[in-house]
Amino acid sequence: MNYFQELAAKYDAWFDTPHGSYVRRFEHEMIMDLTCAKPGMKILDVGCGTGIYTCELLKQGATVTGIDISPEMLDIARWKTAGYGERVSLIQADAAALPFADNEFDMVVSITAMEFFQNPCACLHEMHRVLRPGGHMVVATLNSKSLWAMQRRIKSWFRRTIFSNANFYSIGDLRRFLQPHTISAWRGGIFVPPFAPSALIKRPDVLERWCQQVMPAYGAFIVVRVEKNPGH
Repeated sequence: MNYFQELAAKYDAWFDTPHGSYVRRFEHEMIMDLTCAKPGMKILDVGCGTGIYTCELLKQGATVTGIDISPEMLDIARWKTAGYGERVSLIQADAAALPFADNEFDMVVSITAMEFFQNPCACLHEMHRVLRPGGHMVVATLNSKSLWAMQRRIKSWFRRTIFSNANFYSIGDLRRFLQPHTISAWRGGIFVPPFAPSALIKRPDVLERWCQQVMPAYGAFIVVRVEKNPGH
């Protein structure tokens, strides 16, 4: 089994665990808050993986093109999106060289994919290139300045994990990668640590909401939105 086969087999299953359910709930909330998808929008999902957010955007009535480097991930995404017909297209492609014309999409999203990009800066600028003027892009990443990142690094020292080949990034890193483009809005969340007792995982709301307001830069998950100016 190669790396992407291993990752594809484990990825969705983790979200059914107690920790995974907590993470999915608050990640989904932050992502959908910034995407603002509408029926008829033409959206590109970069690093779509198993199609989790491809499906979410299709449910909003958008037409979605998903790209990923992994055929194993795309196979799962095709199975999930089979009922959406011509509104979905899934393509094996490299995020650093998107096979699309300039200004082709109303919105571009990339959710927890840049951790695996060899050149995240180039990939982000490719996403901006294919975005139409007046559109926006939403990028989510796993934050380097969090307890979750620390635990993932330590685990990978002792055994192979899905994050053994990943890099984590802070809000400062994202701002630097995106220059000269600027972030118009961002969110930071997922504060209950991975080693927390089950009772806290089941009732995270008070801690999560407080930390999102007070210290978003230290959440395990960061989501940013970038507008493409109409004149570009």
